[in-house]
Amino acid sequence: MSLYLAPLVTLSVILHVAGARAESVQDSGALRGDVENGKALFKDYTCYGCHGYTGETGRGPRLNPPRLNQDRFIAYLRNPPNPRQMPPYQQSDVSDQKLADIYTFLQSLPSGSPEAESIPVLSEILRETPR
Repeated sequence: MSLYLAPLVTLSVILHVAGARAESVQDSGALRGDVENGKALFKDYTCYGCHGYTGETGRGPRLNPPRLNQDRFIAYLRNPPNPRQMPPYQQSDVSDQKLADIYTFLQSLPSGSPEAESIPVLSEILRETPR
């Protein structure tokens, strides 16, 4: 049974990650962010304190690669589910444009995670999966 379950779990993880990546690229009407300004804002707002300098480490959730599209990212920052862990950033404090800049900076970061194609078992599953 576990021989059949492992590939299914692996495939579901791949599809979930691929879907999250596709969603982050499919922002209709999204603000155009500026990478350099986003980098400066990431530092100024001390995001690295919880999320690490590359958005992949720290006690806060991993931000690299972004798992939300830009609109959802901004909405989340405006009203996080647990304000004790993640402070809310209201429009009066941080504009949508600044949050779009931070989002664009996060998208520009190379991920330390290997590509699925570079992992033999995942590569095989991808080759065998009908498209």
